[in-house]
Amino acid sequence: MNKEVSNQEILESINDFANQTEKRFDGVESRLNKIEATMVTKDYLDDKLADLRGDLTVLMRKEDTKVRALVDILKERKIITDEDVKKILSMEPFPQIL
Repeated sequence: MNKEVSNQEILESINDFANQTEKRFDGVESRLNKIEATMVTKDYLDDKLADLRGDLTVLMRKEDTKVRALVDILKERKIITDEDVKKILSMEPFPQIL
């Protein structure tokens, strides 16, 4: 029995290995393409965060308007002093100087 492997058998084994490896890389490539297609980019995220910040600022301004109206009512009814009004309205996030 001859145990030597022929060159043809070696080449066939190498070819089989290469084909199997190529199939695995094709699978990885298709998964990577899917990830790239669905991932969030930095620009997209920056835009969404800027939009959210704008929306939050609008909501805070509406609340600030309500606080100012409440302060005016309390002052008119003489429940708080002018000094209290100045302290409240000078607070963040939208301070007012009276």
